[in-house]
Amino acid sequence: MSESEFQYVTRKKWMARKCLRRRDRHKSESDYLNDCPDVNVDKFQERLEKLCGVMSQSDYFIMSMETLQQQLDKLKAPLNRIVCLGLGPFTRTHQALHQTAFILSTQRLHKIKESIYFDPVFRESEMELLRRFNGIIMPEDCAGQHGANVPTLYYLPHCPHALMHNLLWYNWNFSNLPNVLLISNSFEMLNIKKPLTRSRSKSNGNDDDDDHIARIAAYCTEIPLDDDYEQNNVFNDLSLHVFLSENLPKADDAEFWRRDAAPLKVCEEELITIDAELRALSIRP
Repeated sequence: MSESEFQYVTRKKWMARKCLRRRDRHKSESDYLNDCPDVNVDKFQERLEKLCGVMSQSDYFIMSMETLQQQLDKLKAPLNRIVCLGLGPFTRTHQALHQTAFILSTQRLHKIKESIYFDPVFRESEMELLRRFNGIIMPEDCAGQHGANVPTLYYLPHCPHALMHNLLWYNWNFSNLPNVLLISNSFEMLNIKKPLTRSRSKSNGNDDDDDHIARIAAYCTEIPLDDDYEQNNVFNDLSLHVFLSENLPKADDAEFWRRDAAPLKVCEEELITIDAELRALSIRP
């Protein structure tokens, strides 16, 4: 498939297509997502609790946690914090629901006391559910600009390029970057489709000539999280990315560690279906 054949959709359309309830075909997708009835928090908590139990026993979760632990062992430090950005409306969409079960199960396994969540689409009921699972709601949108002063797992499932760039940009120093453990879309696949990303970024008023994803690629250890989960299209094309200090340029390499560009604008309304693009560009044996 050529780049010109990619289909772009707004974030609302992308989420609506994965809604937990059947959509009235006479309603627009964005209207349907907004009009989804709110949930009974007590009942949904029970549903999410059961799903976490299933998730924690799944091969996908077990293998992902083994991969994460291997990297923590290299870091020689326990996981101290989880930051989850762009999770989606998990009471209304199938994909976001299972991704929520994954990160909540990770939070429990590692006994994390500081688990921070933010997505502008969260309803109050969704924020309340996360609080009941000992989550902390970030009071305002940081657009990916969050400091990793301790080993932190950043969970950004199928989030836009700008959000990942900003996370790297904010932690662009020899002290912080090794503390970043990032589960997101594969950097390798993002760099394959970089011309498309650059075109879209500039159209949104961003100039990615100082693209931190491209700059760190040669020093990043990327471990694909093989998607053998029983539900399709939930965890496709996700990888764990780590930045071990022994693989990074020296702390006194001023040229590499320069950070003179501004963070990129994260355009929520024009988030494309990143996972669909990556599937189209996947290199298959």
